[in-house]
Amino acid sequence: MATVVLTTHGTNGDVLSFVQLGRALAGRGHDVTIATHARYGPTARAAGIGFVALDTEQEYVRYLADARDMLDARVGSASLPDLRGHYERNDLFGQIRREVEVVAARHRPGETVVVGRHTSGLSALIAAEAFGVPAVWVAMTPAQHLLLPVQAHVHRTELAAGVDAVRADFGLPPVTDWPAWMSGADRQIGLWPKWFDAAGPPTPAGVDRVGFLLNDAAESGEPPAVLTDLLAAGEPPVLVAASSGQMLWEPFYAAALAACRRAGRRVVLVSPHPESLPDPLPPEVTWFPRLPYREVVPHMAAVIHHGGIGTLGRCLVSGVPQLVLSHSFDQPDTGARLQRLGVARWLPSTRWDPDLAGELLVELLTEPRYAERSRRFGAAVDIAATAAAACASIESVLPVPAGR
Repeated sequence: MATVVLTTHGTNGDVLSFVQLGRALAGRGHDVTIATHARYGPTARAAGIGFVALDTEQEYVRYLADARDMLDARVGSASLPDLRGHYERNDLFGQIRREVEVVAARHRPGETVVVGRHTSGLSALIAAEAFGVPAVWVAMTPAQHLLLPVQAHVHRTELAAGVDAVRADFGLPPVTDWPAWMSGADRQIGLWPKWFDAAGPPTPAGVDRVGFLLNDAAESGEPPAVLTDLLAAGEPPVLVAASSGQMLWEPFYAAALAACRRAGRRVVLVSPHPESLPDPLPPEVTWFPRLPYREVVPHMAAVIHHGGIGTLGRCLVSGVPQLVLSHSFDQPDTGARLQRLGVARWLPSTRWDPDLAGELLVELLTEPRYAERSRRFGAAVDIAATAAAACASIESVLPVPAGR
C-alpha cells in the first residue's frame, strides 16, 4: 500500500476526475488524500478518501469571481492576464505552501507519491525535490501540454518570486530553467483517449493518454419533478450548460439562447451563478442551479457549452451532439477537436454571432450523423478502464520493494 496525495484546483472538470481517480486508487489498497477546494469535501468523503481543504467556501467564491474579472478585463485586449495579482489577491502562493505541508505530514519514505493537476500542480514538483518523492502530473486536456511553453514563460516572468519564496521555505534554491522544471514530473498522464489526441495537434509521446475519466457518482441523482414533467411534454429540449465556475458572461448566453430560439427548441439552462444570467429569462427557458448530468444529458437533443472536459465527455457517453462556444485556455482546441471528430460544431468567442450559432445548432439537430458519431465515440469511453490505466501509471513510479 502506498500513500498518495492528490492536489487539484479549479472547477468540476478539474476536481471531479481527481476524486474519481482517488476512489480508484483507494480501491486498489492505497491510502489516498486529496487537497483541494473546501466545496468538494463532501464529494471526496463520499468517495472514501481523505480530504484537506485548501480554502474556505467564501475564499473559493472570491477566487472564482476574481478569475472571471481577470478574464473580463482581457476581452478585446492583447495583454496577458494579471496572473501575479490574481495569485496575491487569493493567497495562491500560500496555497502552494499548504499543499507541500500536506505532503510533508503524510510522507512515508519510499512509499509516497504526489499527484498534481498539470500546470497548477507546482506543489507536486516542489514536494518531489524537498522530500525525494515521485511526482505525477495529470492533464485534463491536450492543450495543457501544448500551452506549456507559454505557461513556463508566464511563470518565469510573473510568478517566479512567489514560487521561489515557497521553495526557500523547504530548503530549495530558485528555479533556473522553468520549461525544464515544469516538464520534470516523473510521469505525465492525460485524461483523454488517443483518438481525441489524434483529432488535433499531438501531445508529447511520453504522455500516458488513458481516456476520459468521468465521475458518475458525483453526477448522479434524481432529476427534479419540474424537469421530468418538461421532458414528458414535448420534443427533447436543448441543454445550455454553463461552467461550474464563473468564466461565462452575457455574450455566451445571448448566443446560446438565440440559437435555441432559432431552432424552435425549449431550453434547460444550468448555471450555479444566477447573477450571471440574463434577467428576465425568455419564457422557453427553464433554469436549474445544477442537475444530475448522468441521468439528464441522454434526454437532451443537443448540448451548448463552453468546452469543459467533463461536459464534453458526458455528452459523448450520452450520444448527444454538442455546440461549443469557447473562449480561452484549452476551450478552442477542445472545440476544434470535437468538430474534427464530427460530433460537434464550435465557435470561438470572436464569432459568437447569434445567427451563426443558430445555424450550427439547427445543423446539429437535423443532421443524424452528429448523434450517430457521438454514440460511436461514446461507446468507446470506459471509465473503469481509464481509472485502472491511470492508477497503473501512478503505481509505476513507486519504488518496487525488494523481493517483489
